[in-house]
Amino acid sequence: MTDSHPQGKHLGIVVGGSLSQGVEVRLDPSAPVEEMALGQHVVIQGQSRRFFGVITDITLESSDDTLKASPPDLSNPLIARVVSSTAVYATLHVLPMLTLEGALALVEGPKPAKTVPPHFSPAYLASEEDVQMVFGAEDQRHFWLGTPLDMETRVCLNLEEFVQRSNGVFGKSGTGKTFLTRLLLVGILQKSAAVNLVFDMQSEYGWQGYREGGGWVKGLKQLFPSQVAVFSLDEEHCRKRGISPDYLVRVGYNQIEPEDVAMLRETLNLSEGRAS
Repeated sequence: MTDSHPQGKHLGIVVGGSLSQGVEVRLDPSAPVEEMALGQHVVIQGQSRRFFGVITDITLESSDDTLKASPPDLSNPLIARVVSSTAVYATLHVLPMLTLEGALALVEGPKPAKTVPPHFSPAYLASEEDVQMVFGAEDQRHFWLGTPLDMETRVCLNLEEFVQRSNGVFGKSGTGKTFLTRLLLVGILQKSAAVNLVFDMQSEYGWQGYREGGGWVKGLKQLFPSQVAVFSLDEEHCRKRGISPDYLVRVGYNQIEPEDVAMLRETLNLSEGRAS
């Protein structure tokens, strides 16, 4: 096996796994495990198609269980080389996401992965060409969202297809969900791909938003003043922030039903008797 390939750096070969749990790639000694990272894109070359996936886990393995109880003396360089190349190894868990089927991939594009590559299929780090084949290149239809881990390649999104279905942005607190959502809304506005109604409960998208680590960032109204209208229920809050909403929404008492109050019982700190 060579260390390089038109698709990217050679990582290893497939030794097991499943479609639901991901395939196991035994890492080649020439590919340092410390350079591997969760979320990196990987391409696996099967017999008739290429598989595009992401690293979901990295494990350290050994062919001899006694090594865990009695580690060898690695102060001798020869012993260290022998042990690291034969007795211990690392395994990448790669979840296949898409398949690219030969020349048809240029016309039909990637398809959802519904099978797995066979044993001993070679795996490579995805190259810039692989990423562009899957996500497309930046143009009038594709909006640049960011770059993959350890790569300078631009990951783009086809906004015309994106707005045709329901989507969600999920992640742990502090991982950048608000920032990514703002980027998506900016792209949709730039490309005039759709019209969005945003319920901005924490005032993160309309006029300006607060950035992790301190400071403020421009909101959609500042970036696209003629394309965005801000509606507000709280005139006093807007005045304190120095914001002039386009419309003030008034809710009459005759428009409030008992069920509306009951729904807000915890928010308004009402007892069950008062809420009912």
